[in-house]
Amino acid sequence: MKCDACIGGVWDGAGLSLTPAVPSRTLGRRCVSAAAGWICALLLACCSWQPAPAQPVPPAATGPEELANQARLAVSQNLADYLFLGTLNADIQYSVHRAWTLQAGAKYNNWTWRHRMDTQFESRQQCYYLGARWWPWYTYSGWWLGGRLQYREYNRGGLFSQETEEGDAFGVGVSGGYSVHVNRWLNVDFGLGLWGGATKYVTYACPYCGKRLDEGTKAFFLPDEARIALEFIF
Repeated sequence: MKCDACIGGVWDGAGLSLTPAVPSRTLGRRCVSAAAGWICALLLACCSWQPAPAQPVPPAATGPEELANQARLAVSQNLADYLFLGTLNADIQYSVHRAWTLQAGAKYNNWTWRHRMDTQFESRQQCYYLGARWWPWYTYSGWWLGGRLQYREYNRGGLFSQETEEGDAFGVGVSGGYSVHVNRWLNVDFGLGLWGGATKYVTYACPYCGKRLDEGTKAFFLPDEARIALEFIF
């Protein structure tokens, strides 16, 4: 029979009872509580998170006002000049204000047209100009008025008579027209122009002979151009 000291314990031979220690569960409960707290916090954070709003993208220019605020440079080609004996041309404008553009351009024609050996006509030229346009509404849209300084070296004759004139002309031009807005990068530009100044000239009896009729310096006031142009806007 076991003694009372051995019941519920282990006898160590010295009269001491060693009771087996029961494992402590306090640390395990704390770990479970902490993990549950972290999981709850993570779930709450995921539920309450919302993505930051995207930055708005500025819309592309669609109307005349938006186009005037964004567009600066325009390059145009006058189709009417090409139809008039193949005159090459280019025109550049730059917007410096809501209602003002600066303008520069050039024209070139070096062609002589012959129908027979004794019949020819020509309107040869090299022309350079600087000017500005005023737009009452917005640049590159609607009505416009323009002015410019212009130089032209020319040789023309055989078109309406055999008399031919060549010379160097310098003067001032005025023009007006209307620009039709097609889309954000294209306009169709219509216009008419006049110019006047002084020219140092020589006239000949016909386009192909060298017989001089007159020479000197004179004033002039003439039509300058008819404009039906494609205008590319950047």
